Amino acid sequence: MASMHVLNVSLIIPALNEAPTIAAVVQPAVASGVFKEVILVDDGSRDGTADAFRSACERARRDALPATVLPHFRVVEHPQTMGKAVSMRDGLLLASSDIVMFLDGDLLGLTPQHIRAMLAPMLEGGKYRASLGVFAGGRRATTMAQKIAPFISGQRACYKRDLEDFRGWEHVGFGIETALNRYFQEQGIFVRVVELEGLSQRMKEEKRGFLRGFGARMRMYWEILRTWIGSKFKRFSRRP
Repeated sequence: MASMHVLNVSLIIPALNEAPTIAAVVQPAVASGVFKEVILVDDGSRDGTADAFRSACERARRDALPATVLPHFRVVEHPQTMGKAVSMRDGLLLASSDIVMFLDGDLLGLTPQHIRAMLAPMLEGGKYRASLGVFAGGRRATTMAQKIAPFISGQRACYKRDLEDFRGWEHVGFGIETALNRYFQEQGIFVRVVELEGLSQRMKEEKRGFLRGFGARMRMYWEILRTWIGSKFKRFSRRP
């Protein structure tokens, strides 16, 4: 297997109001030693997510050993909330690497090993050109949710050029994961599901309080369901 230290990989973090957890994503990303750049797309946050990201980057620079090769840190700030799919698109447009990885900004328990595990399927020389990371053995609620619907996970990696023909960024919102799964199927791209032991995330009810969080979760599920239904009648590839 090729050395991960010579990979050309960009990390894209789409985030909305994730100031409490963004450092817990940046730190293991830097420690993994595999990223050329780390790109935060702040989707109109009101809690200082972008500033928290910059602080985490400065801390990473300060704490790095002398021989450490640090990634470039980049920030995109949306003036208003435009949705997760648009945030992913804007990060992708800025990415300059052969491989892109998407990680949510609210992860808990992320480690360099998780990151390397997600990249491994594309380095083995087999049929896989993408990976999808799912929670396992972490918090019961998030692990159970992904056992019920594993393919809506926001943790994934793929070759940037394989997304060139994708259309629909502006229309699917939280249905982006469902749309990408359908797109990879259309393109004949094999996706490896990778279990990420001990990884979890903050739930919407924890971030916003039960009622507002539950309402946000229902809206998210509606966008996912709408995209899934729509995928039965349309293609997400520009190719005929």
